[in-house]
Amino acid sequence: MSKVFFITGAGSGIGRVTARELLLKGYRVFLTDYNDAFLEDTCSAHLPSVIPSDKHENFKWAQMNVCDEQQVTKAIALCVQAFGGIDVLVNNAGINSQYMRAGVRMDKVPTSDFEKILSVNLVGAYRVSQMAIPYLEQSLGGGVIINMSSCRASQQSKNGEAYAASKTGIEGLSMAMAVSLGPKIRVHVVSPGMVDVRCERNESLLPDVQTLRGDLDRDFQSEYAPTWGAGKSDALSEAHPVGRIGRGEDIARWVEFLGVLESGFTTGGAYLVDGGYSKVLSYPS
Repeated sequence: MSKVFFITGAGSGIGRVTARELLLKGYRVFLTDYNDAFLEDTCSAHLPSVIPSDKHENFKWAQMNVCDEQQVTKAIALCVQAFGGIDVLVNNAGINSQYMRAGVRMDKVPTSDFEKILSVNLVGAYRVSQMAIPYLEQSLGGGVIINMSSCRASQQSKNGEAYAASKTGIEGLSMAMAVSLGPKIRVHVVSPGMVDVRCERNESLLPDVQTLRGDLDRDFQSEYAPTWGAGKSDALSEAHPVGRIGRGEDIARWVEFLGVLESGFTTGGAYLVDGGYSKVLSYPS
């Protein structure tokens, strides 16, 4: 039987691309997301339109907030019931701070915002991993946990303290997990750079642009909205040594490689997938 992937934050963005690419290659995927509307659109409309009909039984889904232990327990149980186990856990769910995007310095940001980012991005990954470990240990050939970090674990812009702390924490957490959970479970980190996933954001479900820009308490999942234009910048593409910014498929291939294709002699590593952008020396003109 094909490997079973359990993916958090799969209703849009990188999570949705990864689920689709894995399904197209014949794997089985259980999708979760806290945003029920995004998840429903992905699983009831998008995936059935692109996945061959004879593969529709290869994906199941459940609404799940990584901060809610009961929801996590229920979703994992549903996955095991549907597919018989879990081989690869992809901790992809993550949020960012609207205060960062609004350019608000940390002394003006409520501590609760910092705590909220860490509760999803870092503690959420820890919680889901805890619940999945007994099933991952039973995986033939060893279970795999892939934690999604970011280039922002090592590169920073102003007012990004909460996100940076959560993603740097993910890398430290993953190294510790790799030591603690071996040899039955291997743990990896994928750190994307700039990835254009505008087409994966279920744009018809997004609020209006002014709400996105002005409401600091809005639904974080919506992120940049369809008006984000960075991906169309020639200068930005040229700034990457590979000549373009990332696509969701670039990350999906790393997930497949680390989850299935690597030989089993790799654990505890963090893999920066950023088109070489972080290696370019740049000074203000």
